[in-house]
Amino acid sequence: MKTSRFLLRPTRTAGFLSQTFHATRLSDPQKYILKVGTEIPQRRKWAKELRVFDRELAAYRLLTPLKGKYSPRLFAGTSANQGSDGLLLLQEIRNARNIDQLRGLSWRELTSAIRAIAHIHAYFWNSPMLKKARGLPRHHYMRAHEVKRNLPAFLRWAKLSPRNRPLFIKLTSQILPILARFRKRPLTLVHGDLRSDNIFYGERSVRFIDWGLSSTGNPTFDLARFAGGSPRKPLSLLQHVDLFNLWHRELLRRGVRNYPSHEAWQDYRDAVLLALTIPVTNGPTLAMFSKRGHKLAKMITNRFIFAARVVNHE
Repeated sequence: MKTSRFLLRPTRTAGFLSQTFHATRLSDPQKYILKVGTEIPQRRKWAKELRVFDRELAAYRLLTPLKGKYSPRLFAGTSANQGSDGLLLLQEIRNARNIDQLRGLSWRELTSAIRAIAHIHAYFWNSPMLKKARGLPRHHYMRAHEVKRNLPAFLRWAKLSPRNRPLFIKLTSQILPILARFRKRPLTLVHGDLRSDNIFYGERSVRFIDWGLSSTGNPTFDLARFAGGSPRKPLSLLQHVDLFNLWHRELLRRGVRNYPSHEAWQDYRDAVLLALTIPVTNGPTLAMFSKRGHKLAKMITNRFIFAARVVNHE
């Protein structure tokens, strides 16, 4: 694209590992979002550890053939400083709603997003494109592999009830076997941070943003992350089953084969436990971010506990 000066103004919401700006330029009807690295040293360190710009740039390049149907278009991008910094010039999503995770999503909003993410999962199912996507790690489900190291600090912060504390103690022995099983399962593009804050609902569209924690891996993690963390009210077992069946039917309808429902359901049960690691590895840090961050950390802890108990009969 031709280079020219952009007029920038900060977006309404502040990113955790990046900064975003509305970007416009003279004689150009297109509206853009400019995403760059954070200036806060500690967050730059986390961004480097996670290589967020490498991952997000790789994901948007993979999504390019879908022509902005499920994500904003990428116009230009680069990554620097081992993925801790970079620049992404993206299409601004207009005439669409973004719903605060603290509020949560209705059943209709949940099902709309599940259909859309299933289409992405099916499109990249065991695709050779994944191997060519430089910057995407394999089987990085947030920071699930760090749960044992982070558990003591989480337990001090969370002050769990005697009923819930053993759930997390047991988790430390469950995660490595789950990760080993997932390494033998189907691969696709995984968003990695699928929650309502990262979804825009248009009149006839659902689009996903913030792919900085994307990876190649088992797609049930997206489903478990979303179904456990974003509903307005905690889901019953029947509702989890309904969402799962909707997602699995969409995979089959889009051409996925050799992934029977019983195998996918076991993957989902494992993924719900993987999602339970999110408050362990991220909750105390998120709580320090802001008052909203504190509320969100407490809320997702309770939501993921509820989901783990319902789906895995804990």
